[in-house]
Amino acid sequence: MSSLIRHITPVSPDRADGVLAEVYAQVDAEFSSIGPAVMMMSPAPQLMAAGWSLMREAQLAGDVPPVDRTVVALGAARANGLAYDVEAYLSVLRLLGEAELADAVARWERPADDRLAALLSWASSTGVAGGEPEPFPGGPVAEHVGTLLFTHFVDRVAAAMLPPGLTPGTMDPGDEPAFEGAPVLHGLRQALPPGTTLPLLAGLPAGKEPAWAAGLPIGTAYAALTATAAQGAGLLSPAASETAERVLADHRGRRLTADASPDDTPPGGPLDDALQGLPVAERAGARLAILAGLAPETITDAEVAAWRATDRRLSDHCTVHLLAYGAMTAVTHIESDLTL
Repeated sequence: MSSLIRHITPVSPDRADGVLAEVYAQVDAEFSSIGPAVMMMSPAPQLMAAGWSLMREAQLAGDVPPVDRTVVALGAARANGLAYDVEAYLSVLRLLGEAELADAVARWERPADDRLAALLSWASSTGVAGGEPEPFPGGPVAEHVGTLLFTHFVDRVAAAMLPPGLTPGTMDPGDEPAFEGAPVLHGLRQALPPGTTLPLLAGLPAGKEPAWAAGLPIGTAYAALTATAAQGAGLLSPAASETAERVLADHRGRRLTADASPDDTPPGGPLDDALQGLPVAERAGARLAILAGLAPETITDAEVAAWRATDRRLSDHCTVHLLAYGAMTAVTHIESDLTL
């Protein structure tokens, strides 16, 4: 399994304890077996707890139809160009009995159901220039917005940490797994009560709940994830974190297209210019945080190793936190730009 996750050595379920063991148990009971997309943040149990809480409360709990939320997640995955999640959510639709819908989306056709078509179009437009207005009559649905923002976050982390070309397979327990340890879904149709993940957040930073989910478990989970990921700024100097946050804000957290990737810019390009004001030893960490938000698929093993070589105390836990910091900082700008 560790070979399927880049930059860190994951903590397997049989070695987990404390809150990480609790997260693994809840994920396995309510969503899926423990595949690489779950384990990739395992060296940082607090982030795991906050991330699982947001996913579970937004995407799995409550009365909003699971097909609707899956379409939103699929749209966000499409906006991020992450094949792993696109294939995952197409598989979820099929396991929910929506094979015709999944096949249509896979062919880039408009869903026949106007409501689902609007949700897919909206979600697919987020985090890119010219995003569409929200399609919710009477105001935003917290489950939709929470699902959307969690997907933007986890897709950035996954793009940085999972190898290119990895796909989860059908995730049906009756099918041959795509690889050893591939995720298997279960419990997709059970009605989950909201709020059962909130005890996992005890002791985590408590940020400000967003207006679109104030007073709801989704809002508590989103605030916890935002505040916990923000702690990654402490891995950088004040000047380096300010630089990273300024660049991410300038881009409004939007993923860069392949032809605008930082790696395609010559020396003296926009990213290099932004880093020039920093001491050389501080540039590697700022660069990683920026790439985690804007172009996570371009992060290389060498770049992570170069950052970790700047301080022998930097660990797998630190690596996950830095990537999460860049990713979630980008997501906060996507959130603020949503026309809710």
